[in-house]
Amino acid sequence: MTSFQSSLGEDEGIAEELAESQREISIAEFFEKNKHMLGFDSGARGLVTAVKEAVDNALDATEEAGILPDIYVEITEVGDYYRLVIEDNGPGITKEQLPKVFGKLLYGSRFHKREQNRGQQGIGISAAVLYSQLTSGQPAKITSRPKGQSDAQYFELIIDTDTNEPEISVDETTSWDRPHGTRIELEMEANMRARQQLHDYIKHTAVVNPHARIELREPGLDEPWKFERATDELPAETSEIRPHPHGVELGALIKMLEATESYSLSGFLQEEFTRVGKKTADSVIDAFRDRYYGRELAWSPPSARSTLADSAAAADDVETAIEAAVANKGAAATAAFAEGVAETVGNHDHLTRSELVRIVGNVADGVEDDTGRTFGSTVRENAVDAAWGAILGVDGATDTDREGRDGDSDGEDGVEESDSVFVTDLYALVDEATSTRKDDETVRAMAEALARRVADLDGTACRITRDDLERLVADAAAFVAEQHDATFGETARENVVEAVWA
Repeated sequence: MTSFQSSLGEDEGIAEELAESQREISIAEFFEKNKHMLGFDSGARGLVTAVKEAVDNALDATEEAGILPDIYVEITEVGDYYRLVIEDNGPGITKEQLPKVFGKLLYGSRFHKREQNRGQQGIGISAAVLYSQLTSGQPAKITSRPKGQSDAQYFELIIDTDTNEPEISVDETTSWDRPHGTRIELEMEANMRARQQLHDYIKHTAVVNPHARIELREPGLDEPWKFERATDELPAETSEIRPHPHGVELGALIKMLEATESYSLSGFLQEEFTRVGKKTADSVIDAFRDRYYGRELAWSPPSARSTLADSAAAADDVETAIEAAVANKGAAATAAFAEGVAETVGNHDHLTRSELVRIVGNVADGVEDDTGRTFGSTVRENAVDAAWGAILGVDGATDTDREGRDGDSDGEDGVEESDSVFVTDLYALVDEATSTRKDDETVRAMAEALARRVADLDGTACRITRDDLERLVADAAAFVAEQHDATFGETARENVVEAVWA
């Protein structure tokens, strides 16, 4: 610990004293002291970087405007500095935007676009201007003539590093022989030690952009390097690509949710991400719901159990239950509604309460169209409760009914539960999930123990998380081991959990 640190707590007001020295740092001021992060760590590399940034900007501007690029690069020695001039025949830049494009870091039009471009952050060319003014003290000289205008605009500017704003020293109208385009002139401390890198960049850029004409003049060349256009066909326009869910971090996802115009989570997933359709969106939502709110357990309807030896559940008729629950809708409409729901339910091997709600809603909509009778939300809710009660083998599906449908006994003998859909379905699942070494008595004991615990779940939909299901199965297995001297090992428990969950 330094002597300064050891005395920090001795004087009053030290926090205020330290606070006085704290201030905000502009991005321009940061890069002023860290220009190496932008590729301007030496004179040789700085010159190549400046050429690259300006040429890339020229290519992007011309291609976006549908213009075949014509780019001119000139490097000359001026006393102790090098002068870099780059011209293009792009669409030009408006007077209002030009100072910000060249004199403000992190200013551009492509940062929020999800499409491939040479430049995106809005740093490159303004960083070259910053490096120029830092090493030579000279302003950037910029001429631009927007397409369709008779005169060009001429600026001389530097970047105010305290505010990251352009500081304009000259702003005037001028004439220029190009019908449209932009020209930038920079003086900087540089050298030609990276000449080969510069030549490689120009040559490779010409090769991968055969639609561009590029000319380079520099002190080491006896005559200009000219790369003529090899084709008059512009490359296909890039299209915006939405992100893939696997590539989005949680913070970005939260921000996207706050900004979306979608009215549903499914719509958000389909509209904001690539390769996400309705099926994928629904599976994502279901997986989230299963993990954090639990999954609804599905049960077999009476028709699916009617062929079993223990067929008491088949006596509960879904159609009859719905007819009894619907009132004042007319005999024909009520019968059509009850028959439609019962028939659709009978086509399922297993179904959850949510699936039953959708079935009732779809059938009700169809009957309304056919008969003109209105089946409101109350009628539909009553029909769902009645049908779900018939499926579970009780007179209704309320929590009170479920608490009393198996008798008032808290014992584990399973006498009443053995007649319920819980025991019937769970017996089939446990029997299929376990090995043949488990006898019928052991399987039934496990099914009855599970049924008792499932019956105690909160709510009518039998919703449970995977973790809670694992604990429930483990507890039932422990009971069976204690009361029936039958072991359900880890593998058997995992198989039962998987069978019930699926």
